Amino acid sequence: MSSATDAPEQDQLVPDELIPHKNLPPLIYRAMPEALPWRKMIGPSILLAGLSLGSGEFILWPYITFKSGFVFFWACLLGVITQYFVNMEIERYTLVTGESAITGFCRLSKQWAWIMLLMNIIPWAWPGWATGAGSMISWTVFGPEPTATVELEAKSIASLESMTLPAQVLLNTSENKISWKGEMTAAQADVLKTEIQSSPQATQITAAIDSLLNHHQEGINLSYSARYNEILGILGLFVVGIVLTAGPVVYNTVEKIQFVLVGIVFVCAILLGFYLIKPYAVEAMFTGLLNIGEMPDAATGLGTMTLLGALAFAGAGGTMNLSQSNFIMDKGYGMGKYIGRITSPLTGQEEPISQTGYHFPHDAENMARWRGWWRGANMEHFLSFFLTCFGCILLLTLIAYSMFYTADGELVAGADRYGSGMNFIWGQASIIEAQFGRFPQYIFMLMGAIILLTTELGVLDATARISADIVKVNYLRNNDRFTPSRLYFLFLWGEILLGSAILLYSRIDPTFKQPLVLLTISAASNGGVMFLYSIVLLYLNSKILPRSISITPLRFIIMIWACAFFGYFTLQAIQIEIWPFLTRG
Repeated sequence: MSSATDAPEQDQLVPDELIPHKNLPPLIYRAMPEALPWRKMIGPSILLAGLSLGSGEFILWPYITFKSGFVFFWACLLGVITQYFVNMEIERYTLVTGESAITGFCRLSKQWAWIMLLMNIIPWAWPGWATGAGSMISWTVFGPEPTATVELEAKSIASLESMTLPAQVLLNTSENKISWKGEMTAAQADVLKTEIQSSPQATQITAAIDSLLNHHQEGINLSYSARYNEILGILGLFVVGIVLTAGPVVYNTVEKIQFVLVGIVFVCAILLGFYLIKPYAVEAMFTGLLNIGEMPDAATGLGTMTLLGALAFAGAGGTMNLSQSNFIMDKGYGMGKYIGRITSPLTGQEEPISQTGYHFPHDAENMARWRGWWRGANMEHFLSFFLTCFGCILLLTLIAYSMFYTADGELVAGADRYGSGMNFIWGQASIIEAQFGRFPQYIFMLMGAIILLTTELGVLDATARISADIVKVNYLRNNDRFTPSRLYFLFLWGEILLGSAILLYSRIDPTFKQPLVLLTISAASNGGVMFLYSIVLLYLNSKILPRSISITPLRFIIMIWACAFFGYFTLQAIQIEIWPFLTRG
């Protein structure tokens, strides 16, 4: 067989006995490029880490810590470790073929094309990271808008619907609730009581108004709304879209921005951690890590969907992990060197992108180069992804615990007022301001906004990459008009318009602008996606790739664990929450 220095003829095909091509054109032989030192490989995993910061690291895991302490933290470490090994199997396939892992799935069956396309679009359509970033910016610039809510009888709500009420009054007829948005004074309460005297239910409504006033005065059961957060969320989507469209080579643009943003986040987290983290929080964290198998009790209100979502987002989550294939293809690692890059239709020069993968002859020199790439990829991913993700989760959960818990493991007085939605984020900001002043609070809020923007940038880029790859390879392979770059930007702006439509709909149904609700839907959906593709990936790398480059026995066992890990929590979510919701009477 030919050596690495004597590359085979360009049209020499890889035989099916080595790697079966099945539903797609066969792979083509090329020499494995010379491996780079791991230091020069740093980049793709930073992008993946940036994807993970805004959902699990900043919101879901600190929220779980706020609600239940470090009881479930053992699962966080297991989740990040599991994702590390899953991601490396994704990288394995791309390094040795130059194709994305999803293209490998489609070689097994053409049905995976539409299945993975839907799994890539639907769970990420919910722009929780966009409204989250909007909330952080709104709180920083305009301050929070406290809202008190109490329940009323249906007939009382009905009588109020026919009245002309102040703009601050919000009626929820489906749940029979009345809310007062913004600060409420005793004088405003008296005016409202006067206006409702004509109602037959005036006595009950008056009592409800007194409760609303008491909630505002005592700071009880308040939600802290973010002004204009759906508008700011839509604005953020369009800004990210413009940035991605303007860069000549999309990957280079994303990498440069993510390096800066992730660096700022790490510096801010370390600075805040130095001042805020208490020794007893570290002790509680180690205790939680050792209590493997312990679960939050029902009193915390943490549903299985939230826990599954947190496991999926203890890292990138869902199809975002599969984007590691696309990142190293664009970076030109391994056989990805022969594929090509996505460029901007406005500012970049179109590059030819191969729709067929490549493989190398299994001679001594090529195999040595393969092992060099594999060692470097493992080191790069461990340092850039694993340490970045777990380090950020560690710092941000320790900060949350230090803010909300005493040395005895009890919630600090008044902390329960921040118990719903993203209120706990504002709760941390308020406590930081009370203890250290406005400047540290601004650092915290700035860090939060940047974290969510890194995720917004990464999600829009990665979903567009994956969707374009699936459609081009499987449906438009011979269509010269729809190049991968053009498909990328069609999907990118399609996602932006879909996310904007969901946020505009939130003016009708406010649930659709709640970041935690949207992130929980997205995260739980992606937990199920990870369960499914972990099984297919295990089969692909153990049965389809040649033995000399396929998954090792130890990693095979770890991938079995990954399937069981995500499968268990997915089935729990279906049984406990999803199925009862679908079959409710």
